[in-house]
Amino acid sequence: MNRIDNPLDVAIKQLEEKPENTTVEIAFKLATAIPVVAVVDSIREHFLNRSRYERVRDTLVIFQGEFEALHKESASDRQRLDAMSNYVKSAEFAEAVLAAAEEAVRSTNAEKIKRLGRVLANGSDPNSEASDGDDLTSFIHDVSQLSEGDIKILKQLASALDLNFGLGSQKAPLPESPFQSFINDAEREKLLTEDFYSHCFRLVGFGLAAQLPGNSPNAYSFRLTRRGHRLLGLLKQHT
Repeated sequence: MNRIDNPLDVAIKQLEEKPENTTVEIAFKLATAIPVVAVVDSIREHFLNRSRYERVRDTLVIFQGEFEALHKESASDRQRLDAMSNYVKSAEFAEAVLAAAEEAVRSTNAEKIKRLGRVLANGSDPNSEASDGDDLTSFIHDVSQLSEGDIKILKQLASALDLNFGLGSQKAPLPESPFQSFINDAEREKLLTEDFYSHCFRLVGFGLAAQLPGNSPNAYSFRLTRRGHRLLGLLKQHT
């Protein structure tokens, strides 16, 4: 497969070799790779120093690697390949690229930068789980605001269809529950019930999880929403 993102290669190389020209160079290279993106003024506004350039570069590097890996995975599926290639030329993707760049320059968290690149790449995959009414940009903004603890609980909720805890020292008894191992793991890691609830309620606020009635007034149950499953799919690593 030819490198479909050669303009990105050039932009990243320019960024590394000529940081003083990066603002203009990366704008033009992105505009070449994604013809509908008019980003010159936006990038000039936001990317004012070397560290910011580097965060944008890192986001693009992750996107590039993940996008290429997706292409390799779908090498025998021409329809999927065409859909991915068309999507990265769309106005929706252009908006997502700008959103990811804006979030990247505000973050010093390397893992968050990687997530932004992965969301961009996976968002192009027509096989990723749909989430009605949500565009890729909204997930970019969510990823930028979620903490490491939020992401951890998001993944744990995905592995357990229904988690029940009681407040304080009184936990809802689940002797036969397949989720008991999760509770034990949480206890071993000294994860306080209140902290667990805090992350769950944050996920509810993002529309990534839903609260269900518990077995008692002091017990709560949470599950991922369709949007939560969609975000997990967007965070998938292929490289």
